[in-house]
Amino acid sequence: MTGGPELYGFPPPGMLPDLRWLGPDYVSVLVYELTRGLLRQDAGTLVMGVRCEGEPELKGTVDPAGVIRAHDATFALQVFVRDGAGRLWRLTGRWTYSGRDLGTPSASITHFWQLQSADVV
Repeated sequence: MTGGPELYGFPPPGMLPDLRWLGPDYVSVLVYELTRGLLRQDAGTLVMGVRCEGEPELKGTVDPAGVIRAHDATFALQVFVRDGAGRLWRLTGRWTYSGRDLGTPSASITHFWQLQSADVV
């Protein structure tokens, strides 16, 4: 991401073949969607950095043929932002992608953010 927030600790996409269902650059997608969500709450928000706190938790469900059709990927994150009033925050939480019916025409991918703490820095 050129000109975007500083990114730390994300495993390279090539090291996580189980995340191919998120596309070739899961980090850019994650940061883009996270930023969009924060901007809906405060249009003046600037995401300055995102730190991944380790390997994502991956949970897959296999169909009777042995194919993964459902997959969850949860990332522990610290997100550093400046809000519209100029205050600096460290948000700590978990970002989860849920893929369902993967590899089928009805495939869907949703995501959600679970905020654990918000600290003024």
